[in-house]
Amino acid sequence: MAEIRDGHEDESRYLLFKVGREVYGTPLLGVREVVEPQEPKPIPNTVSFFSGVINLRGQVVGVVDLRKRFGQDVTKHSGMALMVFETEGGPLGALVDEIECVTRIPPEKIETTVVVRSHVSLDCIIGIGNQEGRLVSLIDLKKVLGAEELKSTPS
Repeated sequence: MAEIRDGHEDESRYLLFKVGREVYGTPLLGVREVVEPQEPKPIPNTVSFFSGVINLRGQVVGVVDLRKRFGQDVTKHSGMALMVFETEGGPLGALVDEIECVTRIPPEKIETTVVVRSHVSLDCIIGIGNQEGRLVSLIDLKKVLGAEELKSTPS
């Protein structure tokens, strides 16, 4: 296991995951844990991408399907994962197609001035990271999954 020398090293580590064929990254420090998905209990009158709630070791956790949130195909398959975050409104899980890896992307390898059209608010986008020659969309899932996003009109 690599030794971390200072706090700046931690800040440049990202958890890479797939939604559809696209690879995304989110700051590793924001992820509480990654668990196997459970079937959520639906909650009526919520936004379309909110799947419901699960019981995770005695704690009720809301589940958001990032595939729906990002306009991707929604089919169950093996390899799916649930990333759990602490948000202002409590714990929330993000369902993704696959966890790829944890990697370090230094700030100088992140372009923050790219003009992007997105399904999420632009303040949720950290930038485009260059990870060993491939471009990775870096997003702040705490903001993507924040209370304001979940207050949208139900569909």
